[in-house]
Amino acid sequence: MRRWLLLVVLACLPSGGLWATSAWDSDGLPVPQEEQARLSARLVPSVLRPGEHPRLEVQVETELGWHLYSVFPPKDGDAPPPTKLVLNAAPLTEDGPLYETRAEVVFDQAIQMTLATHEELAYLYQNLTVPPEVTLGEHRVLAQVSFQVCSFRVCLPPKTQELTVTYRLESGPVREEYQFANRAIDPLAKNHKRGKPQKLGQDGLWTFVGLAALMGLASLIMPCVFPMVPITISYFSKQAQGNPKGLLWLAGLFGFGIIVTYTGMGLVLSSVFGAGASSIVASNPWVNLGIAGLFITFALSLMGLFSLDISPKIQTYFDHKARSAGGALGVILMGFTFTLTAFTCTVQFVGTLMIAASQGQWAWPLLGMLVFSTVFAFPFFLLALAPGMVGRMQKSSGDWLGRSKVVLGILELMASLKFLSNADLVWQTGLLSRDLGLLLWSLCLLGAAIYLGVTGKKTGKLKKPGQGFWILVFLVLAGLTWRGRGDHSLGSLLDSLLPPAQTLMVGGETVSAEESAKLVWLDRLEPGLEKAKATQKPVLLEFTGYTCVNCRWMEQHILPLKSVHPHLAQDFVLVRLYTDGGERGPENLNLQINRFSTVALPLYLILSPEGAELARYVGISLESEDFVKFLAQAGK
Repeated sequence: MRRWLLLVVLACLPSGGLWATSAWDSDGLPVPQEEQARLSARLVPSVLRPGEHPRLEVQVETELGWHLYSVFPPKDGDAPPPTKLVLNAAPLTEDGPLYETRAEVVFDQAIQMTLATHEELAYLYQNLTVPPEVTLGEHRVLAQVSFQVCSFRVCLPPKTQELTVTYRLESGPVREEYQFANRAIDPLAKNHKRGKPQKLGQDGLWTFVGLAALMGLASLIMPCVFPMVPITISYFSKQAQGNPKGLLWLAGLFGFGIIVTYTGMGLVLSSVFGAGASSIVASNPWVNLGIAGLFITFALSLMGLFSLDISPKIQTYFDHKARSAGGALGVILMGFTFTLTAFTCTVQFVGTLMIAASQGQWAWPLLGMLVFSTVFAFPFFLLALAPGMVGRMQKSSGDWLGRSKVVLGILELMASLKFLSNADLVWQTGLLSRDLGLLLWSLCLLGAAIYLGVTGKKTGKLKKPGQGFWILVFLVLAGLTWRGRGDHSLGSLLDSLLPPAQTLMVGGETVSAEESAKLVWLDRLEPGLEKAKATQKPVLLEFTGYTCVNCRWMEQHILPLKSVHPHLAQDFVLVRLYTDGGERGPENLNLQINRFSTVALPLYLILSPEGAELARYVGISLESEDFVKFLAQAGK
């Protein structure tokens, strides 16, 4: 503390006796002190009833280049004083501690210390309770806010400012909206500049369009999008047989259907259900079961068990145009199925745009989703054209295309396992284990090899090198898949599609399953913070999902690593919150949106024992070194 007081004294010396009237701005020029920070307060609501839960909101605006400190004190005793709020609110009583909008964690070069600060705009929140027995009429809350503002060169002396808020108490039943304490934090308050809200995208239209395009490109490399490749090829291979000349139009319709469905679905969901709608749909077990059923239906159709063509009566009535319309209807259905499937894989990207939509910015989310879905759909449009060339080669290629359709149908059956597993995980029935999934995959791959062998022998082409090669490939894959039993890793892509294991053995790089099971993950944040205060350790908070394959990848390939596990076991209080299922799923999702301004999964946050955010890590880590560096920030 002596070192910090010395810095304040040294900062004060050049001003002589002017501290009462002036100070330096961020460039070192004298400006009136009272302009560096402006405070205002309000009580929500301003008319109260006995038993209700109002909230006092204090807005603090600072000049450009100036900041004030968080309400959570740093560990170091020499740190600047935290912002404090003292209330005289009788007859109202305080309900919980003071909290704030998310502070920015920065390293102060002057005092060599990591500090949590607010620049330009911050909100302080204090929840209150109206007792059952109160005197009706006019009342007031007296608030004293103690704070200090600094620039990169100087700090002003700590200051206490008094604020007065008047309110009225009236009789009546408790209103529903004030029946419980509102602890939501404005997710955009940290992006306000000079008191004006700067919501998502207001840094420039082209910046926002570029961001949406990058989201679309990033979605293409998500592990769970890969199974859509054989499905697209298989369906358009079937279409190419019937009407290869119209394939260009069908492929364009397929891409256009993805764009329209994605954009319309996103806007409708976000307007009705809010920013968390993407997670709700992606994790809904009935949606996942429906998608699995559609995959199985298409697979059985490709295997020749039945046809999805339009009925002969309609074909006769409309002749050639009827078959084209049938293809169009089939493509629309396929595009809708694709949208639902990809929606479960790209939820973290779409969710960001949905947050803006739920806050009333309709034009930009519409444009953003349009750009996102266009970039995302274009490669599949090109992929849909490829079977057109394949179809034209069929005459010179014999019956290989018909046999490849059956094999692709088998692959679709394997892909349906992911969505069956999603439903099983959300319901937590435990019916579909990893080993059972591997058994089903092994049988599918073995069945593909046997099918190619039997049909190749009948056609007399088994002796050709190409035929034997693919049989060998499927046999090897069946063997490798079978070997994955007992929590042996099959690689990040396949592991993320299978039902989860507690931990995976990746050579000698990971700890044992028994060692990983010793980690204690709490399922609520409040007990985690209490334990953190008792142990003086930071909290590692993970937002995850039962159906999130990227979360599963992190939990199976990064967290069990020998370079990561010791940090988890020794340095942190661990909290894991599921946002897409379980008893607290909606509550956890609201916490993620309201406090941390995102629906992205996985999301890792390092919090101080007081709840201040120290660092965050969004998404998967392909390099363990990056995640280890993130964990190391807790000790700074």
